[in-house]
Amino acid sequence: MLKSEVSHAARRNRTSATRATLENALEGHIEEICRDMAVQLKRMRQLQEQADELRTVFRRWARPSGS
Repeated sequence: MLKSEVSHAARRNRTSATRATLENALEGHIEEICRDMAVQLKRMRQLQEQADELRTVFRRWARPSGS
């Protein structure tokens, strides 16, 4: 193999390794974002349920006596 071919192959291998490392890092970051979003969605559902319960209690309390 010629020196230029070796140099080109080495560059291609480094580029592939760097690209794979970058892809893995990005994939890990995306997975972390998805986990965080799932946690936030769960919290939002809990807050919605609490708001619904409070709304129900408030309506009962605000209803005139004898209704």
